[in-house]
Amino acid sequence: MSRSEHATGIFIAGAAIAAAFYSNPVALADVRNLIVIQDAPALTNVDIGLEGKSHGDLLVFEAALRSAAGHSGTLRGVLITVDMPGEGDPHEDRIGQLYFDLGNGDALVVAGTTIYSEQNTEMAADATQVRAVIGGTG
Repeated sequence: MSRSEHATGIFIAGAAIAAAFYSNPVALADVRNLIVIQDAPALTNVDIGLEGKSHGDLLVFEAALRSAAGHSGTLRGVLITVDMPGEGDPHEDRIGQLYFDLGNGDALVVAGTTIYSEQNTEMAADATQVRAVIGGTG
C-alpha cells in the first residue's frame, strides 16, 4: 500500500468515526465531570540525557486523592519534559500520563500537556487542569 493510499484510508476511517460520534446525540450528552482533591504529591525527578534540567527529563509522582463525596484513591503519574525555556519563550512544556486509582476496581487514565513558567517546577496549587480521558475500568 502506498503512503497516499495509507493516508487516504486513515482519513476515511477518521471521518467515519467523527461522523458517527457527531451524529449520535447520546455520545454528545455523555459528558461527566470528575472533581478530586489531591494531597501534596511525592515527587521524584529522573535526570535523563544532559545533566541538570533538560529535554527528556522525567518527573514521576504519587499522591492521595479524595472526592467531595468522601471516596479516596491514589493518583500516580509521569511527566516528560518536551520543551525547555528559550529565546522569547519563558515556559517549560511537559506531556504526561496520569493513572487515577479510584478504588473498588475503578480507574481512569488521562493524558495531556502542562506549561510551566520558567521558575516553577510544579503546578500552581488550585490551578484547573484539563486532560483527555484515554482509558479506564469503570
